[in-house]
Amino acid sequence: MTTEDNINGMLQEIRRRRNDYASRDVILERLKLVDAWRAAHPEAAAEPASGQYRELEQFEAGEQPDNPNRPEIWNNDVYQVTVRRWTKDPAFGTRGGMVQIGISSLDGTARHDWRDFQHIKNQIAGAECEAFELYPAEQRLMDPSNYYTLWCFPGLKRIRVGVEDGRRVLDSDVALAPQRGFTK
Repeated sequence: MTTEDNINGMLQEIRRRRNDYASRDVILERLKLVDAWRAAHPEAAAEPASGQYRELEQFEAGEQPDNPNRPEIWNNDVYQVTVRRWTKDPAFGTRGGMVQIGISSLDGTARHDWRDFQHIKNQIAGAECEAFELYPAEQRLMDPSNYYTLWCFPGLKRIRVGVEDGRRVLDSDVALAPQRGFTK
């Protein structure tokens, strides 16, 4: 099979899938997807609406900045957070430094809740500071435990990836895929 055959096959598949949108009620299909998710994951579907975030409390001050051997330790009833601060920004070269936020759940599970991580980032580095989570090349992979790292750059106005259109937050009744609701 040639490269041209592969491209033509992909284009045919894209056209076929576009036709699905014309022939189906997308809202009804979404509701079916949400119902299937709820049936398959009843414990997650039964979780209370988010917005119940509990602030972190600093447990240990550490010796900062530029001493990663003595990080700050923060906790709440779900997470332990390790914070390392550097005055230099080795990634982008800004004057705002770099903040490394390591997050693990207290029960040791692979809990990875985006909304919780966003709140943690906001509390530690600031609401307008952008952060990313790196999925590295295999040769640089570090995966010794259920521990997640956010890399924050307070001196950088925007990391030049992501959506530029502005804020878009959807509640469970209008979300594009299964989503927990917000506390009213």
